[in-house]
Amino acid sequence: MHPKRMNLMAPASSYQTAVSVIDAGADEIYLGLENQNFANLNLSGRGRGCNVPTLSELEKIVEFSHKNGIQVDYAVNTPFLSDELEEIFISHVMAGVGAGVDALIVGELGAMHLVRELGITLPVHASVLLNTFNIGQIELLKSFGASKVVLPFKMDLDEIRMLSTSGIDLEIFGQFGCSNINGTCHLIHSAGESINLGLPCRANYSVGGRVHPILDAGTDCSICSIPDLIEIGVSALKIVGRGMNPEMIRSIVQIYRGCIDLALAGYDSGAIRDYALAEEPFWQLLCEQRRCKYLKTYVTDSYV
Repeated sequence: MHPKRMNLMAPASSYQTAVSVIDAGADEIYLGLENQNFANLNLSGRGRGCNVPTLSELEKIVEFSHKNGIQVDYAVNTPFLSDELEEIFISHVMAGVGAGVDALIVGELGAMHLVRELGITLPVHASVLLNTFNIGQIELLKSFGASKVVLPFKMDLDEIRMLSTSGIDLEIFGQFGCSNINGTCHLIHSAGESINLGLPCRANYSVGGRVHPILDAGTDCSICSIPDLIEIGVSALKIVGRGMNPEMIRSIVQIYRGCIDLALAGYDSGAIRDYALAEEPFWQLLCEQRRCKYLKTYVTDSYV
């Protein structure tokens, strides 16, 4: 599919953050809802502090978003769903549906099947936690009712272009994100997702007499890929950060809003990069380290 524009998606974990990212230029927001049945983890695939705390606040966010023409995607992308969790999951999903969300982000095939069994007609987006790397898997997800697939970080432009022939909406991640394969690393999630001491997946470790970030295979920036992503037909670019500093997220959303608008106006990747670095000079370090999403670099060439 080849949209006329690529939507900018931003995270929200409260009414204030939702208002902030919408004001900064987001076309869509995505969020999860806190669930009191868990101490650390949640049915949104993220830990406490990353989700909207109450149902009434979620309803307030949906009302504000819809008044401003903004779609709200509801994350119910738990990476596993046991029989014991099924009733809790159903209640959690229906809470979001009742609040008026526009789409469900689902991260498990059984959950996708259950959503359709419940007669829910909202669009279902296949979460990045499903790690969709090929057209065969996309066809499977379509058979389960998915209308959009969120692609893993660890892909390049040629691979995304190939998947764009599948006839389903594709969503990719923009700035920052997981250093490894989503849903398979629990270094930070199992600890409640506190980042006060830094990210363990990006930390230095002493291995064989050498100290280096052996677990870090992350890429951080997609600014230079934006024109190609639009040309390919990617329908949405998502900013990660439900658990990040709200002011930082607002700044990132503003910069990506400007970059997408420049690309839609016909500017090339060089001009877009110059704009972004003028707005946030610190990102020059990402360029120097070649931490580029979707481009051929020594980092992406290391992927198996």
